[in-house]
Amino acid sequence: MLTRLLNLIRYKFQGGKDLRRSLNGSLKIKGKSTAKLINQTILFLCLFVSLTIPNIIFSGASWYQSLHLMKWAVAFIPIGIASVLAGANMLIKGKKKLSLEMEPFGVVWLFLILFLTLQPLWAPITSIPTFVREWFFFTALWVTYLLSYHDFDGKKLDVLLWFGSLNAALNVLFAELQFRGLSGTFHFILPTPGKYIGNTGQQNMLGLWVAMMLFSSGFLFLFRRYKSPSKWIYKALLLANVALVIVLSWGLWNTTSRSSILSFFTGLGVLLLVGSRIIDKVSIKGELRKRVLILILILASTLVGTLLYGRGGAFLEKTNNMLTQVEEVGKRDSIWATALTMFKMHPLTGVGLGHFKWNYLEAQKEMLKVYPDKEWKFTLWAHNEIFQWFCEVGLFGGLVLIGLGCFWLWHFMRAVLSKKVLSLEALWACGLLFLIWFDALWTRPFHRIEDALWVAFAFAISNRELLPKNFEWTAIRRDYMVRVLGGAILGFSLLGMVAFAGAMRGDKFILRSIKSKNPEISRQLLEKASGCLLVRDLAEKALAYHYLERAKYSGKVEDLVEGMSRLQECFNKEPHSKELYRLIYLYKAFGDKKMLESLIGYANPTSLDEVLK
Repeated sequence: MLTRLLNLIRYKFQGGKDLRRSLNGSLKIKGKSTAKLINQTILFLCLFVSLTIPNIIFSGASWYQSLHLMKWAVAFIPIGIASVLAGANMLIKGKKKLSLEMEPFGVVWLFLILFLTLQPLWAPITSIPTFVREWFFFTALWVTYLLSYHDFDGKKLDVLLWFGSLNAALNVLFAELQFRGLSGTFHFILPTPGKYIGNTGQQNMLGLWVAMMLFSSGFLFLFRRYKSPSKWIYKALLLANVALVIVLSWGLWNTTSRSSILSFFTGLGVLLLVGSRIIDKVSIKGELRKRVLILILILASTLVGTLLYGRGGAFLEKTNNMLTQVEEVGKRDSIWATALTMFKMHPLTGVGLGHFKWNYLEAQKEMLKVYPDKEWKFTLWAHNEIFQWFCEVGLFGGLVLIGLGCFWLWHFMRAVLSKKVLSLEALWACGLLFLIWFDALWTRPFHRIEDALWVAFAFAISNRELLPKNFEWTAIRRDYMVRVLGGAILGFSLLGMVAFAGAMRGDKFILRSIKSKNPEISRQLLEKASGCLLVRDLAEKALAYHYLERAKYSGKVEDLVEGMSRLQECFNKEPHSKELYRLIYLYKAFGDKKMLESLIGYANPTSLDEVLK
């Protein structure tokens, strides 16, 4: 009792430091359960794997989906395990034995999941595997948010940031080897000579990952003061931190990703703005200024090094394009015009979760009628996550997202203007959220699970201190409600892991089919793979190409017709430019003018003549 009283007095006379951090869990509210949804150590280990490892993973030639499949496994399976444990705990113990807080942000997010679950009733869903994959993706983010909000120990954040930064630094090393054509001897590096993408698979994605971890390493350098019994250990940590900042800043410039570079400075600006307002001691502010200058010097030095010895030519070319051709918005103008057209075509229902890419050709066809001067192109993403969300879920779901964002920004601004005392963990989370959401205006961070999990995690860390919790409509008043929610989390987590295991099995079937020299065995393997829901679309497409290839050797018209029919069916479900041009070529060769005319309107006019020759 005396310890609690002293802690309260200390809080009072320290000028309002965060009560939660001051008491550090020593104050228990009488009559209120403090049991955790999941053991904190288990949660930390699951988050450690899901957050810090996937971006370095390259599945390799032993899988059909050679880049992403094992990334998804490493990201999803630990979250699935944590969900199963937490869901079982909620189902067994109920409200009386658990301290479950359902605050507004998490409740609205849960409502969106329920909304999306019912979306197939009104939206033009054509690809069930796509919808199911995206649904599990979105739900996994919510569960990550829920568990992190309640049970993540903020003191362990630094471990995640250190290992995430090491992951990004290794990716920079891999990218350097790729760019110089030296990665071929390493089977664990994505074989893309001449490119600068690391094991992320795409330049903008490498840029975003490096920007996120450079921001995190910068945060550690600027704000963390490690207490160590040995000054040598302290110096070693400081030097390692500086080394990571140097490597990551070099990597960021060399990605030449304009969206990632601007996003990094957005996050850093927010970090310094909020950090300068919550720090009162003059001595600490003086040390912070010195470290900010050192950080700026490192960034400037690596930029000069990039211009002289790195990919300076590509960097300058992209910078010049951004400044002189503003109207193209980095060649996104036609993509955004297509997104606007798609939204106008389905304003209320949306095209369906994950279905932006499968409606792109149709929307672009209509867009070019209005803007014939725009460039034809095919992409799977809107290159603006907000635009894509409106297209996929419609006006109502889009407004819910905007409302949720405004709700968060309002409380963030109130905290900054009132100089509310925030923990350093919350300070990091706010800066990272601004970084990622700025990037989301230009690219697709929410469509890569290895990056999107950090968004959910950062929201959880920041919302514990930024957002209010005393909303009556979010309170769980009945024991059975906790048990039902826990049962749903448990059930869907098990279902998701079973489905993912099936996807891995189906992936192996497709790969074996491609390698098989026996056409009949190859067909049987593909038919087995089509029974696995999450890879059914891949198997059906591979089966269509299988029949087309078989027709070349058998000379049978039946095989050709079967392949064309199956490929057309795949195109109807998931319209893609590759299948579009293959079908145009086949229908021309087959003399089917009706089908040929129905597809020509989707094609690129500049390349159509070559296809029709």
